[in-house]
Amino acid sequence: MTKDDVELVERLSATERACRLISLDNGGINRGRTAALQLRQARAFIAAYPADMAAIDKWLGGLTDDEMETICAGDADESVAILATAPPFTDAFLNDYFDEVC
Repeated sequence: MTKDDVELVERLSATERACRLISLDNGGINRGRTAALQLRQARAFIAAYPADMAAIDKWLGGLTDDEMETICAGDADESVAILATAPPFTDAFLNDYFDEVC
């Protein structure tokens, strides 16, 4: 990652970072889909998602880097304990992002 990439990631909301991790883990950023395009698509998806995204973003922002990586790119069984404290629809949001956008 370049210095510009690191600075961009640091400016992303927690929800945008989660979407970025899901995309990176699943090949959603590639030659045909740039990081900038992924971010635009993630932002559109977040804006249209019918859940309390402010609560989800706040909760995601409180996770450690390891916890964030586990729920976005780790084993589903390992995510259960972390997601147990999440606001309603957090797990659905992450799965829907993967299914519909990633």
